[in-house]
Amino acid sequence: MKMRKITDFIVEHRYAILVIFIILSGVALYVSTKVNINYDIAEYLPETSETRMGMDIMNDKFPELEESSLNIMFKGLSEEEKNKTLEELKTIKNVASVDYETNEDYNKDEYTLYVVNVDAVSDSKMAEEIFNTLKEKYKDKEVYYSGSIANANQEVLNIWVILLAVGAAMIILIIMCESYVEPFLFLFSILLGVGLNKGTNIMFETVSNITNSIVAILQMALSMDYSIMLMNRYSQEREKEKNKVKAMKNALYNAFLSISSSSVTTIVGLLALVFMSFTIGRDLGFVLAKGVLFSLICIFTCLPGLIVMCDGLINKTKKKSLNIKLDLLGKYSYKMRYVMPVIFIALFIGSFIIKGSLSIEYTGSENDKVGTVFKENNQMALIYKNDYEESVSKLCKKLEDDENISSVLCYGNTINEALTYDELNKKLSDLGVDTSIDEYLLKIIYYNYYNKKNNVT
Repeated sequence: MKMRKITDFIVEHRYAILVIFIILSGVALYVSTKVNINYDIAEYLPETSETRMGMDIMNDKFPELEESSLNIMFKGLSEEEKNKTLEELKTIKNVASVDYETNEDYNKDEYTLYVVNVDAVSDSKMAEEIFNTLKEKYKDKEVYYSGSIANANQEVLNIWVILLAVGAAMIILIIMCESYVEPFLFLFSILLGVGLNKGTNIMFETVSNITNSIVAILQMALSMDYSIMLMNRYSQEREKEKNKVKAMKNALYNAFLSISSSSVTTIVGLLALVFMSFTIGRDLGFVLAKGVLFSLICIFTCLPGLIVMCDGLINKTKKKSLNIKLDLLGKYSYKMRYVMPVIFIALFIGSFIIKGSLSIEYTGSENDKVGTVFKENNQMALIYKNDYEESVSKLCKKLEDDENISSVLCYGNTINEALTYDELNKKLSDLGVDTSIDEYLLKIIYYNYYNKKNNVT
């Protein structure tokens, strides 16, 4: 009886409840702009991983090494435009330096590459301002971006992908529903839940940019069936009850248990992500589980009012829905009831065995236009204790001979490296035009060293 009173209260006060939720969702959307978004995927690595431990040591021992870069590739620049663009990039506020040479490392076919260096981490306000400035400045040119700053400031899902997913879902619903209006009522009630979910993310210290980008579309996909279940129940009750308000009261009461049971299994399944060692699962699990809960609340509280309000419009836009008969599939499934479990167990065992042969992709290079035109340059930092200096110096020497490695920079092959005059002269020359020394000065240094004249100024 208590549940009946609750469902009747919701239907009787449907318009007030709908207005309240619209206001709350609007406020939540504003609050969502204040949520702290985390772009550093490494922070979600387990504390026992070597990468996480290395980055923690680096951030603790070398805090001054906060720097990042942005690759910006132009198409179709003339020689004059190349030099002009280089000077423009150098004058942009907070740009530390710009890497560009006239060789093939920066010029290939129609494309020209510049590397913009920033003395700040990739997800800093400074890096974001530079990225936005460049996008605005060169919006009329064919430009492509990559690098740590681009990764931190570009959306995981482009807006066209989200629109395509929503559009595809709406087309399927329009085909399958009994009225052209129903899918839009479903979408509106779920959007209210999405707004509430994004706003309440303010309770978390941070939310990853991956979670923030994909949660809305996943929330819609995971909770759309609850709307369909309520609408289907209302249609059944409407055939027996002429009064639309009474029909909705019966529909909400009778559908409450089945919809709640379905949502609980979804929420529990999402909360299982919380136990992943890669803690972005915890981030995604909490936010998505909360999103499904808010969708459920909006479907129970807002959708009944929307359906009753648009009852006449729903009847006017009635159509034939696609009726897919599954009789043959049901008969086949019943006949194979003893065989199919064995087949699926065999498939599961086989999949478990071969899963170890799958390769792992760490970067989405297929979506990186810059990486497909120019050879992608990846850096790896090795953190070690000073006690291992000799071993690391030997390792650096070995890595220098690897044809897949373009350069190795370490204490053992720079400051701590013993060099003859010719070797040092060559090494300084290899560093490029920014580092040069007169040849006679080197000769004086070596002469004084070998003659042990320590007092020479």
